[in-house]
Amino acid sequence: MSTAAARKRKREGDAKVSEMEKDAKKVFKAAPGDNLSFDLGETFQGKFAEGITLSEATVTVMNRFAEERKAVTFDEVTLEDKPSNYHPNDVKLETFISRRISLKGAGIISAAMDTVTEAELALALAKMGGIGILHRNLSVEEQSAMVNWVRRKIHFGGMIDKPIVFHENMHFSDMQATIAAHGYTFTSFPIVNDKDCLVGLVTRDEMEFAEHHNPILKDIMKLRCSIVTAPEGTTRIDAYTIMKAKHVKKLPVVTTDGRVKGMYVWSDVRSDEQKRENFSLDHKGNFLVGAAIGVGEDDMRRVKELASAGCPLLVIDSSHGACKPALDQVRRIKLAFQDQFDVVVGNIASYESAMYLLRGEYKPDALKVGIGPGSICTTRQVTGHGIPQLTAVYQVWRAVQDYGKETGYYVPIIADGGIRTSGDIVKCFAAGASAVMMGGIFAGTKESPGQVIQKGGKTFKTVRGMGSRSAMEERSGSRHRYHRESKKTGVTETPSQ
Repeated sequence: MSTAAARKRKREGDAKVSEMEKDAKKVFKAAPGDNLSFDLGETFQGKFAEGITLSEATVTVMNRFAEERKAVTFDEVTLEDKPSNYHPNDVKLETFISRRISLKGAGIISAAMDTVTEAELALALAKMGGIGILHRNLSVEEQSAMVNWVRRKIHFGGMIDKPIVFHENMHFSDMQATIAAHGYTFTSFPIVNDKDCLVGLVTRDEMEFAEHHNPILKDIMKLRCSIVTAPEGTTRIDAYTIMKAKHVKKLPVVTTDGRVKGMYVWSDVRSDEQKRENFSLDHKGNFLVGAAIGVGEDDMRRVKELASAGCPLLVIDSSHGACKPALDQVRRIKLAFQDQFDVVVGNIASYESAMYLLRGEYKPDALKVGIGPGSICTTRQVTGHGIPQLTAVYQVWRAVQDYGKETGYYVPIIADGGIRTSGDIVKCFAAGASAVMMGGIFAGTKESPGQVIQKGGKTFKTVRGMGSRSAMEERSGSRHRYHRESKKTGVTETPSQ
């Protein structure tokens, strides 16, 4: 990415985050301890008292590979069919990604990469039963604002928080020209006066009856006295109740002084209500979202802000997760915030590394597995480190089982990287994982923050590793991830993860 393009992307990102911060401040003022502690119901330990159980055949095969000093990845393994007494429609896809947090969408997690997961993708995943991990190339303020925005978006489901309004003295033809120029596909607009206060509403019905003349809008609009409105702070659930009871399809939200704050649309509110059972929500009804942090003491300021924003899940994101700084960070978080967060630690890829983290004084709530399996990752080429992913997952599963039998403490495993198909996800589960983290699969989506490129009449989005030269030169998060904080002007490229 060119320097000019990078600057442009940063400006666009700053503007976007500024809007999110404004939204967050308007809807959320954290009181001491507010939205920090959480009880998400049934825990991993309660559901799986002896951890995840693998089939005897899987254990036998994987142990034989280990004895022969062979390691396997996705393309080297296929699964054998077995008899089943269940219909596919009866299968529940809910799984745990940490000791207290479960997802309804098969444990799908988006990677903490700056071309993959920011607020929009995190929200989209939460609406589909997954969760997004916001990358740490964001500033503390940007990341906490995005957490707040995603969590609270459930209360804006169906609400247009910046509705298009028209002045009461505008002519109908001018309104039509504006709609055509901007390509608006909706047909309901609040009408305001000189003080920006709501005075009426123009819908498709009013437009159709004004077809053969050119009145001013205040002559054709529905008057304020005949419009059902809601006060500022009305949640999606409240809006659904009001609109269903009053049989209205548009519900303007107004402040105490009459200004238009937003507008709920029945089709959107109803759609969210119908899909709600698939949403990833915490016990207070907010969307679930996680955030990546580093291993340094200075990251505790980030943790504090994330706590205030109500983030329930932290991912200590390091290229070499089995290290003393990672254990020290777990200790600092657990001492300062007790059980306010579930903490995932990674990345690791071996039995010994898993044991090292589990035997720490303060223990992780999940382990993230994968060194070098990602499609754009160069860790294995640059450093020579890494274990084929299925073997890595299985070896960490063995460690969790052995440690659990000794102590009764079991944790879920997140398989991170190398997944190209849905079949690879199933293989991860068969090898001992409870959840999967993916980057490349989501990088080309509309919601990802990557730069859009037009080439040969086709549209593409950029994706880069967090250890790539551009990522490490632009932000310190990538440098910290790879323990590389250069004092020189340039940054030596290191493995991307």
